[in-house]
Amino acid sequence: MPQAVAEVYNALSLTAQQEVYDFMMYLVQKQQKTLENKKKESRKQKRLEALSQISGSMKDIWTDVDVLEYQRKMREERSIG
Repeated sequence: MPQAVAEVYNALSLTAQQEVYDFMMYLVQKQQKTLENKKKESRKQKRLEALSQISGSMKDIWTDVDVLEYQRKMREERSIG
């Protein structure tokens, strides 16, 4: 704690010191909660990005499967005809 703040804090009554301490603890908890929320949001964004990459690659795979299926059908039709 900076010296000036410590001097003011020491000049306060015991009740006022307790209120200041409680308020400082509230601010620390609020800051910790904000950091936790930011971490959660960051993890959520990373998961969404990973899912979008997976779904994009799945689209490519299914497009490839559709093309192969079409080619197989065309070969069958040519062999029958």
